[in-house]
This record gives sequence, structure tokens and C-alpha cells, in this order.
Amino acid sequence: MTQDERLIELEQRIKRQGKVTLEEICQQYGISTDSARRDLVRLSHNPQIMRIRGGAILAETRVGVPFVNRPQFDETKQRLAQGAVQAIASNEILFIDAGTTSVALARQLILPATVITNSPEVLNEAIGKPHIAITVLGGSLDAHSHAILGSTTVAQIRQYHADRAIIGVSALSAAGITTETEADAQLKLAMAQQARKVVCITAFEKFNTQLMHQSCGWADIDQIVTDRTPPQTILALIERFEIELLVVDRNR
Repeated sequence: MTQDERLIELEQRIKRQGKVTLEEICQQYGISTDSARRDLVRLSHNPQIMRIRGGAILAETRVGVPFVNRPQFDETKQRLAQGAVQAIASNEILFIDAGTTSVALARQLILPATVITNSPEVLNEAIGKPHIAITVLGGSLDAHSHAILGSTTVAQIRQYHADRAIIGVSALSAAGITTETEADAQLKLAMAQQARKVVCITAFEKFNTQLMHQSCGWADIDQIVTDRTPPQTILALIERFEIELLVVDRNR
């Protein structure tokens, strides 16, 4: 098969599934890593395709599961939330990002706290708890993620200072945190910049994955809460940047 024939197939695959990796190209076509990289370079000339570390994605694709279709009571998410909430001290000011794990954390928050959030679901969990003071960030509601996002949201975040920013992570690689949308990337970064401590909550499967938009770098992160010991590449970065690691794996 010629390179042009491969590129036609790869373009169709990316449009169909939203992503292709360098490893997949090598395995499927029996070509070297260098040849696969050249394919990715040529694919990136298509304005609909964006090259990322280790592969390519469909530009502006929303590859994540919509919020309404995510399991709300996943056991792993409950344990991740429990691990993060146990480190919170009484009367802390908390930025809490949107996401199902953040909702679980808000449900488990029993100490007095001030919560600043862009999540209607986190708000719903906090309402009615007299020990929690609530600030809701304004902006535009993203129907896919159920997060309030936009320049108005970021501007409001910059008016506050928090003890802790609790950020849900969809992808964490050598690049740091990356997201599906620019608005979400900017929001997470703004929360991190306005907090004394940045706590990233992520499942093991999100390590060594990368999305389109750059958010927080490794220097912005203070703690990672995850369900399994991260891969060696991630452990090396955790050690290099002196990040606290909390693994909540019940079998660990």
C-alpha cells in the first residue's frame, strides 16, 4: 500500500472515530515509527485534522461522553472523591470544577467550606447544606459537559483567591492537562492560578492521553488523586515536579 492510500484510510478513520494513534498506524500497516510520523505530518495539512503528541485527532471533535450519559454513581469516582475530600481542612475556600467526580466530592463534603463552582450539579449537591457557603460562577452553559464556561466565567474566577482548586482531568500527558475545548482549558488554568493548592483528580486510563487544548502545566499541579499507580513516564514527572500522589486503589 502506498502512503497516499494509507492517508485516505487514516483520514476516514479519524473522521469516523475522532482519533488515531502513532502506535495504531505502525501496527495496522506494518510500518516504522518514522514512516507513521510522516503520515501524521501529511494528515495535519488537512484543516479538519490536528496532530497531537502520539497521534492525530479530528479538530474540534467532542470525543468525551456527554455529561448526561456518564455514570453518576461509579464506584471508582466515589473513591477518588473520597480521597480528595479527606485532605480538605475545615473552612477552606474551594474552587470545584464541573464533572461527575466533582459532584461526588460535593456530596461527601461534610466540613464547613466555601465552594466556588461552575457546575450546576455541584451547586445542587451543596444547596441545603448549612455548613457550605456557595458562589456560582456566571457564563454560558456547555450542554455537552454541563459546565459553565466562557470569558465571563474566567474573569469572575480572577476576582477570587481559594485555598484549593479541585480540577477534573480528561487527559494528562507530558504536556500536562489538555482538554477538548479551549473554554474548559482556560477555566481550569484560571482556577489553578487563583488557588494556593491545585488538586487534579483523574482515573488511570487518562494518563498518557492528550486532547487538543493546552491547560495547566506540570508546574501548576500540587497533588494528583488517582485510582491506580500511574505509568512510569507519569511517575517520573510527578517526582520531577515534586507533586504529591494519592492512590486510592482499594487493592493497592
